[in-house]
Amino acid sequence: MQGRYAVYLDILFFINFFMDYVVLWATSKFSQISTTAGRLAAGAAFGALFSILLFLVGLNSPYYHSSGLILAGKILFPVAMVWAAFPQVKLRRFLQALGYFYLVSFAMGGAMLGAIFYFNNNPQVVTATAGIRLFLTGVRYTWLLAAVAIAVLMGKWGVVAIRKNFFQSIMRVPVIIRFGSHRIPVKALVDTGNQLRDPISKKPVMIVEYDLIKPFLPPALQQAFDKNPEPDVTEIVSSLQGTSWAARLRIIPFTSIGKSKGVLVGFRPDEVIVVADGSPVKIGDVILGVYRKPLSGEGSYRALLHPDLINSALGH
Repeated sequence: MQGRYAVYLDILFFINFFMDYVVLWATSKFSQISTTAGRLAAGAAFGALFSILLFLVGLNSPYYHSSGLILAGKILFPVAMVWAAFPQVKLRRFLQALGYFYLVSFAMGGAMLGAIFYFNNNPQVVTATAGIRLFLTGVRYTWLLAAVAIAVLMGKWGVVAIRKNFFQSIMRVPVIIRFGSHRIPVKALVDTGNQLRDPISKKPVMIVEYDLIKPFLPPALQQAFDKNPEPDVTEIVSSLQGTSWAARLRIIPFTSIGKSKGVLVGFRPDEVIVVADGSPVKIGDVILGVYRKPLSGEGSYRALLHPDLINSALGH
């Protein structure tokens, strides 16, 4: 009986060690904090040892329900695990890692419990640790593998998707472009890599899709754009001679990968209204650079906002 009990503790330790290691690994990916396998193992060992401690104390022990043990389970040991895995980070990064640790833990626990209660008719809870992991009788290793798979997916691809969606959601702002009496609403993405400026006036350049402003351009200008994939600057200048649009025209040189000497046709709008923090801010010092292709494959934005424009709007 004693041998069977010791073997069970070994299995319990290694299962929790493995699960905690995966959680800490995914935490490292989410928080983008580099660490070593040894440090991850040290953090996982803290969690596994605490699991053994709670199992030995037992649900029926009067000490299990003491406030000190509950506090250690929910706060102290997770903190110790994260500290052991990432001992070199500053407080702010440490708290960020701790938050990601709980996020991954809850996701793993939810995935495993969801699978258990969906496919198993009679799961039984034996004990709980840290408020985020459960030990159950009759749990198949396939459920544990499902939880591990969730953590691995989160660590490898979830962080990329979450960061991309999060930053794009906060970096997309409503913008209104005005040409005379025409107001053109558009969703713009704040592009920190956009450093284009008009070479003469030094005004920042906001890049917009051609199809967005095409209906508001003069017919001769539309023909010049539609005739060739790359607009003929000479033809555009000629088509605007003697019109009010000639004063709006700007030619903006740029350099990009695969194109050392590019030229972007631009126009000066009457104003651009940037909605920052829910408040519309009018900006007059801006040039619109016309781009022939869609800027977003999903159509989630149709303009690229120069970072100086959003800074001006936020600092108005």
